[in-house]
Amino acid sequence: MKRFLLLALLVAGCATTQSLPSEDRSRVYNLEYDLVFDATVQALAEEGFAIIDAEKDEGIINTDYRAESALFSFLYGGPTRLKVSALVSQADNGIHVLLNFDLQDANPSIESGNLYNSRSMSPRRARRYYQELFGEIEERLFM
Repeated sequence: MKRFLLLALLVAGCATTQSLPSEDRSRVYNLEYDLVFDATVQALAEEGFAIIDAEKDEGIINTDYRAESALFSFLYGGPTRLKVSALVSQADNGIHVLLNFDLQDANPSIESGNLYNSRSMSPRRARRYYQELFGEIEERLFM
């Protein structure tokens, strides 16, 4: 049940990337499951994401938020943070990796009680994030 709920959340996407089809947020590799899972965890960690949950048997990887660069924060008008969740699963044609980003910026209204709000990301920028992260995963898979 836990895996189904996570899969539903990943497929549905979040506020930052829901306009992107899952094909833009996923890849299939014709490699061993353990190799793909480990490369995904390693790529996320080396990109500065603290791994808070990596359940190999379930194929679930969740990171904590990472602060984005000063330039990125300037473009969005304040402090921003990003986290990634991944689902690694067996598919008919190989090992399927589905990523989902959650971008948030600081909430200027303290009265709301929320320190951060989910932030939309342009499809172009979101695709670039996914391509870069898949590039990091593939670097570990094929080196």
